[in-house]
Amino acid sequence: MAPEISKGGNFSYDKKGEFYSTTKIYGYIKKTSISEDYKFWIALLNSQLFWFFIQNTGYVLRGGYFTFKTDYVLPFPVPEIIPNSIYEDIINIVDTILERKSKSKNSITLELEKQIDKYIYSLYDITKQEIVIIEELDL
Repeated sequence: MAPEISKGGNFSYDKKGEFYSTTKIYGYIKKTSISEDYKFWIALLNSQLFWFFIQNTGYVLRGGYFTFKTDYVLPFPVPEIIPNSIYEDIINIVDTILERKSKSKNSITLELEKQIDKYIYSLYDITKQEIVIIEELDL
């Protein structure tokens, strides 16, 4: 799930499918042909790389907010091959974040999120110089 308007990735995991879509909240349902777990997708869509993509291709609103309508999300390229070791590590980190957040919504998970970003960068062969550009951009 994701809000239509947000500053940064705010994708959430709806484990039980209890929430619904409205005109201001989107519930993303993957096609049966998509093999990756939803946890992988929230990691990817909450990554610094995806936020950089949205900032450079999306529609900016007042205050630096962006719209996360599907028309802006769908063009984001996804690697065809995701090494199993990276995939599993990302899922494990997401599980840890979800566990911590379930115990305390105020739990600090920034270091874990940075680990995910490193894995995402590696999937796209992002260089150190490109990472600096990505992480410095904050409209």
